[in-house]
This record gives sequence, C-alpha cells and structure tokens, in this order.
Amino acid sequence: MSESHNPPPVRGEFPLQVAMPWRLDGPDDPALPLVVCLHGMGMDEDQFSLLLQGLTKTPARLLVPRAPYPVEVRREGRIGASWYAYDGDQERFRRELDRTQGLVTDLVTTVEAEQRLKPRARFLLGFSQGGYCGAYLAMRNQDLFRGMIISGARVKTEFLLDEMKQAAGTGFSALLMHGDRDRSVSGERQETARQRMAEAGMDVELRTFDAGHSLGRAQVAVAREWVASRTGGGAA
Repeated sequence: MSESHNPPPVRGEFPLQVAMPWRLDGPDDPALPLVVCLHGMGMDEDQFSLLLQGLTKTPARLLVPRAPYPVEVRREGRIGASWYAYDGDQERFRRELDRTQGLVTDLVTTVEAEQRLKPRARFLLGFSQGGYCGAYLAMRNQDLFRGMIISGARVKTEFLLDEMKQAAGTGFSALLMHGDRDRSVSGERQETARQRMAEAGMDVELRTFDAGHSLGRAQVAVAREWVASRTGGGAA
C-alpha cells in the first residue's frame, strides 16, 4: 500500500493599497521652497508638524505625510505610524527603503499637481526612522531634492556610495543633527557618516546639540537657517 503525500501548499501574494494622509503647512505661495518632512516611528503628521512650526518662517511650505503602516505605541495607549519594518537584515532593509522611496516620491508628485505647487527648491527633513529612509530617498533623487536635513538617524552611506559621488557634482547638500545625549544613535557613527560624505566631495555639516533623541526648537532653528541660506530666504 503506497504512502500518501500531501501536496505542497499553494502560495501567493495579494497586493494591498496603503493610505498616506498628509498636511501642507506654511504661507499660500506655490513658488516657496517645499520641505518634505518624514516623522519618527510611532508619530503622525500632526505631532510632527507641531514640532516643526518654526520652519515655516523660512519662509517655506512643509509637506508632512503620515507613514503608511500603523504601529501600536503601547506606553501612550495610542496608534502611531511607521515607515517600514526592520529586523536587522540589511538586504530586507534595502528593499523596505526602496518601497518607501517609491511611496514618498509618488506622494510629492501627486500633491504638487493637486495643489498646483511650483516650488523653486525642495528639501527633505527626516527625524529618527524618517531620517533613515529620508536620507536614502533624498540622495537617490537628487533631481527632485536640493538637499536634506537628517536628525536622530545615521545616513546609510554603505548603501549610497554612488549617490555620494553624484552629490559632489550636483551641489546636493546635507545637514546632519545629533543630540549629545541620544542613546538611540551613536555620535561616533554619525561622525563617521559625515566623514565619508565629505570624503566623497559632498557639502555636509554635522551639528550637535545638548539634547537626547528628540527634535526641539534649537534643531528647528538651525534647520530654518540652513534652508534659508540655500534659498535666499530670511530666517525670522
């Protein structure tokens, strides 16, 4: 009597659409510089916009999307949002960054068309988780962004070797910000990233603050001055 064998399981993948609510802050001028702002894990667009209020004084407009994936913030009893899942596997991380890159660049194009924006320059600001994916997508889209502000995150320079060399020729610039008391991101690794970017010929600056893993008024003031210096705006 022959032994029966179960057939292997049939597997597939069902595509889902994700929603990315967004808000647009700042003066009603379609030509103003546009700063695309990516929040940290567990935050949402309203929380992040509250931290960034001073940045509109550049003057500039802020496009602040909510990350597409809900995440539980148990200690606060609420639901926040996340840009990607991370388990340490670097190739999987790169795929997640590629997916986020596509979502954000499509969002920027769509919002600009719907709102009839014609920004004379675009910058990307990313904090924490939003800084990791923001640096990746900004440097890989130098035709879209003139520069980036990354706070509380390390630029994954090992993923961006060609893009760093390209930035030396395009004039793409970077402001890195780090809190001296940040226990989530190593200051030494931040400095190493800055060195690698500078060695590739990039216009890059690292500013440190008496802060932890946070984005406060001091960082926002420096970011405002940095954007203004690159757009001819006057920081109030």
